Amino acid sequence: MKKIAQILLIIILLSSTAFGQAYEKGNWNIDLDLGVGAYGTQTTSTVSLGALSQTNTETDGAASSIVKLGLEYGISNRVGLGLRFGSSNYAIAEEDKDDVKSVKGKDFSLHVNFHLLKADRNDLYVGLGFGMSNIEFIYQNNAALAINSFKGPGSYFGLEIGDRIFFGEHVGLLIRLGYTGYSYKQMEAELTNNAQALLGASNVNWDIDFKLNGVNLGIGLAVKF
Repeated sequence: MKKIAQILLIIILLSSTAFGQAYEKGNWNIDLDLGVGAYGTQTTSTVSLGALSQTNTETDGAASSIVKLGLEYGISNRVGLGLRFGSSNYAIAEEDKDDVKSVKGKDFSLHVNFHLLKADRNDLYVGLGFGMSNIEFIYQNNAALAINSFKGPGSYFGLEIGDRIFFGEHVGLLIRLGYTGYSYKQMEAELTNNAQALLGASNVNWDIDFKLNGVNLGIGLAVKF
């Protein structure tokens, strides 16, 4: 046991002399990770005809697979600024598959990261992100449905804690846990031809606001240079 402890100590000492800090001013970091997200959702639908309107709000849940690509630059030994692109593919509940074909979202955000740990192989940070997003619901080609799709832009907010664990000087493992909020206002509906012919002459407006708030976990590749 004593020999094992001595060997581990030697490895740690050699590692600390062979590599620089895991995060320093002037570093560029590229992250690519795959993850999953779980959200609570709120959908507010407003249908108006002239001076008459009806609003309905529903709450539900959603889950998605996520791909994120990020770039960060160290403006100091503690603070980094970065850009991130994300793509989400939302799971369709079994009872909705007859109506909904796919739900996909994309987001682009600016992130500010504060790096907590100054170590040779470990870069632990907390980050705050703001940006833009877009989501699209595509419906099945079903004669009984009135819409082909819903889509619209929205806002993105993210708060996360992440850890880059480097195997060498440049390449490592990224683990990321975060909270994310999306808000989509007045999404546009693309109606089917039959629905357009029926509702177009009636001057009916249909607005949908959609919100998601939840957690996500990602694991992937970290590259530093």
